[in-house]
This record gives sequence, C-alpha cells and structure tokens, in this order.
Amino acid sequence: MNRFYIEKLIVSGGGHHASIIDFKPGLNFILGPSNTGKSLVMDCLDYMFGFTPKKNKPSKIVDNNNGYEWITLQLATANGTVILERKIGESKITVSGSDPTVEHGKYSVGHTAKKNINTVYLHLLGIDEPHSVRSAETGSKTQTLTWRSMLHLFFLKQGDVARESSALLAPGSMGPTASAAVLLFLLTGQDANNLVQDEDPKISEAKKKALIGYIQDKLQEVSNRQSEINQVFMASNIVDPQASVEQVRKEIAELQKEINSATKESQQLMSEIYEWNGKLSEAKTVAYNFSVLHKQYQSDIRRIGFIVDGASTIQPAKKKVRCPICGEETVRVHDTSFISASAAELEKIQKHLAELRLAQYDINVQQEKIRGKIQELEQKKTVVDLHISDLQEKLSSFETELEYQLNFIRLKSELDVIRKNEIQYKSELFQKETEEAVEPSKHNIFEDYSYDLIHGFEEKLKSILQDTKVGGADSVRVNMENFDIEIGGLKKSVSMGGGFCGILNTLTTFAMSGYLIDLNQYAPGFYAVDSSLTQLSEAEYKEQSSTIKQNFIEYLIAHAKERQVIIVEQSKRMPFIPEDSDEKSVHVIRFSRNKNEDRYGFLNEVYNPEDQ
Repeated sequence: MNRFYIEKLIVSGGGHHASIIDFKPGLNFILGPSNTGKSLVMDCLDYMFGFTPKKNKPSKIVDNNNGYEWITLQLATANGTVILERKIGESKITVSGSDPTVEHGKYSVGHTAKKNINTVYLHLLGIDEPHSVRSAETGSKTQTLTWRSMLHLFFLKQGDVARESSALLAPGSMGPTASAAVLLFLLTGQDANNLVQDEDPKISEAKKKALIGYIQDKLQEVSNRQSEINQVFMASNIVDPQASVEQVRKEIAELQKEINSATKESQQLMSEIYEWNGKLSEAKTVAYNFSVLHKQYQSDIRRIGFIVDGASTIQPAKKKVRCPICGEETVRVHDTSFISASAAELEKIQKHLAELRLAQYDINVQQEKIRGKIQELEQKKTVVDLHISDLQEKLSSFETELEYQLNFIRLKSELDVIRKNEIQYKSELFQKETEEAVEPSKHNIFEDYSYDLIHGFEEKLKSILQDTKVGGADSVRVNMENFDIEIGGLKKSVSMGGGFCGILNTLTTFAMSGYLIDLNQYAPGFYAVDSSLTQLSEAEYKEQSSTIKQNFIEYLIAHAKERQVIIVEQSKRMPFIPEDSDEKSVHVIRFSRNKNEDRYGFLNEVYNPEDQ
C-alpha cells in the first residue's frame, strides 16, 4: 500500500521570517514549556489536512495568526514530494510537488466540492475510487469515505487524547456506525457502494396513502361503470342476448344468401346485355357500310348515266395525226364502242343498288329487334337491382340489430370482469389498510468485524501494553458493545482517570495504525499525538524504569525506524529528554520559551506577554 509521511511544515508571510519545522522519517519529539506553540504545530497540520473552523471548533492559527498569512506542508511519497499551500482563513489549498501521480492545482477543503483536497490525501493512501460507508445503524443511509473520517486513527490533537469515549471511533458529530464502518474499510476494503437503500419511512407512508387512494378511486370507477351497465340492461327487454344474437345471425345468413342469388342474376343479365350490345354494334357497323355503299352506287349511276347520255349525241370523227414512231401522217378515228360497255355497267350497278336497298331494310329491322331485347334485359336488371337494394337495406338493419345484441354480450362480459376486479380491489385495499408500517432495517456494523480481525489487533495492542508496563495488559480486549478497550473486564470510562485514558487512547490508536500497516492495508506512514503524557501522574514509589511514561518513550525509541511518529509534549512531563540521533532515527525539536536561548517557540517573533 502507499505510505507517505510529513517532511516539513512552514508558516510564513506578513513580514515574518518563515517558521519552519523539519520532520524526519523516524521518531520526532516536539518539546517545550507551555505556550510555545507545540499544539499550534498540530493545529497547523490539522489545518493543512483540511480542517474547516466553526464557531464551536475554532482554529488557533486562524483566530490568532499573529500576522502570518500562509501555511505550507511538504509530504514525502514513494514517487517524490507533494507540497500543499493554504492561505490562512481561506478554503482553497494549492497542490504542487514532484510526485507525478498527483494532479497540481487548487483544491477545496469542502468534501462536497468537485475538486477537493480529500481526493489528494486518499490518493496518497492508494484510494482512487469513490467509496461509501454506512452512516447509521438504522436504515441504509451512507456517507462518503473521506480523509478526515479516518484521521483520528493517526492524528490525535490534545483535546481528543484523554477522552473517555473509544479512541477507535472519531470524536465529535460522526456517529459510531459511520466511524466503525470507516475503520472496517481500512482493515478489509469493505464498503457500502452496493448497499440497497431502504426507503424513507415518510416516503413509504406517503406511497401507502397514495396507493390506498388509487385503489379507492379504482373501486369508485368500477362501481360507477357497474351501475351504468345495469341501467342499460334494465332499459332493454332482451332476456337472453346470446339467443337473440343467434337468431339475428340466422336471418342475416338467409338475407345474404338471397342477395347473393339476386346479385348472380343481375350479373347474368348484365352479361346478356353486353352480348346484345355487341350484336347491335355489329348491326350498326353493317348498316353504316351499306349506307356508304349506297352512296357509292348512286354516284356511279350518275357518272355512268352522264357518259351514256352524252355519247348518244356524238358521231364518229376522223383526224389526221403524225405517227410518233415512223413520222408518217395517218388518220385517227374516235372509238365509240365504250358507250355500249358503259350502258351495260350502268344496268349492273342499278341491279346491285336494288339488292342493297333490300339488305338495308333487313339490317334496320334486325337493329330494332336487338334494341328491343336490350331494353327488355335492362328492365329485368333494374327490377333485380331494386330487389338487391331492398335486401341490402334489410341486411344493414339486421347488422345494426346484431351489433346492438353483441354490445349486450360485451357488456355482460365487461360486467363479469368488473365484478372480479371489484373483489380484487377490495382485497388489496384491505391488505393495505391493515398493513403494518415498515420499520427501517437495522444493521450492527460491529457484526461485520470477524473475531480473527479483532483478535489480531488485540494481540498487537497487548504486546505494546506489556512493553510499556501497563497493568493488566494480558487481559486487554476490545469490548464490541462500545468498541473500546477494557482491561481486567472493566471499561476504560469507569476504571481510569484522564491521565490513564490519555496514554491508553494513544497506545490504542498507535497499535491500530501499526496493525493496518502490518496487514498492508490503507494507512499513512506517520502517527502524530499531542500531550499523551501531560495528564498522566504515576505512583511516587515506582522506580523510573517501571513507569509507563519511561517505558512508553523507550518503546518509541526502540521502534523509531518502523515509521514516522510525532510526539508533542511538555518537557517537564517527559520522563527524560531523548538525545537527537540520526543513527537511532530520533529527532528532537525543543522550544525554550527563552528569547536568549535556542528557539523560543514555533512562530518566529511571537512571544508571550510576560516574556516581552
């Protein structure tokens, strides 16, 4: 998994010399008297981790910045550095650095913003996809996994160290279910992304009322329709609609049969009319041809008669002409033999004309007979067509009657369906009205923790408690009812004062953050705590080597190379002041509260009034 640790914290601007804290990968002590800015270091770190000040949760660096304007935090990752810069009092953090996996730019501290600093810190842990966790025991509401929802496991400010509530759960307004769900995700990767959402009880109740109203409306509709159909039945004298329909259908069939027969007869008459019209057309054609021929004969008679009449007055005449072949003169005599031929032809034509006149008479008589036949057929067809029209009117009347009868059958079927629907609606209405209100489901998030998972943590914590000489370490366990540590069967809140609560909370979160690393799960490479020893006062008879304070510091020094640890503490509360040692990975930062000796405090040029 990805690990990162803190390299440098800088507070600058406002004409001040930059106040710088250099951290090292191992064990870092920030020691000094009260009012030297030790806790301010933690406040500045928290501010850079995305803290948003509120009326009931102020920020020291925002409310009393002493003229400083900027805070810069430099983190070390496996791929380089990440530099975060935030102007005091503003909600944007500018991200830069040499780590190529981190996108540079401005990020908001609000986790609902599209581009928020939460995504940067989660990315540094190796969490690049959005995750949801359960937010409450009742229902199925979820909330987004955020960096600050897990920060209490690695970063303990002074006000949270000695709390009597579980150190494994986030302090403040975040509920135990949500906080435990965050830790469960860190330990196992289990989220609530695919959690089926329970419906809001108010929405369920509104849906129930709406559904009851809908069913009641449907019942009213079927009741009204049932009344309408019954009124139609009462207004009719039809007793048996089905029998009436069968009778009407029978009569329609008889009518249709008669119509078909009449239609066939009409079609036959039409065929005969077509046939006789064809004959009439042929007769007309012949009569026309006879008329043309008659005119031709008359014209020929006039022409030939003129020739014959004129030739009878002409004498044969002789005329001298020159032969076109030999050139000799000869006498040409006009031939009059054509006169007799013309007379014969005239007689022949006159005979033909007489025969034509007889034929014309015959064809005219034939046309009259054909016209009479056609008229007779058309009259018959008219009678048949009128009969068909009468039959069709009767058929239409019967079809209307049939539709009327069929409508009664449909209404009867509809009435049967309505009665069935009415029974169904009444049943559903009864079920809905007597249905118990749906209670939101409950889910105990602690049931998702396996015994092996908790036991592994208990063993790690027990080992640390034994090494630090905490009494009853062998009996330490996690009480799954309040998700807190108990020793000797007693809860922390009823068996320990503030000092012991502070050291136990420190050791608990220290062990859990280390346990996450042991499991190769999501966790940063640092752990920071403020004033874990301040309230702890041990028995005076105990030798220094047997005290929890002594053994706690020695334990941290012995394990300094495992990860970065930042301890903020008052100098006088320390059992001893460790030596700064690169070999042992121990780094000591001391504030003197003396303007003339070493470093006065965290912020340069800022002094307590009594030290001015």
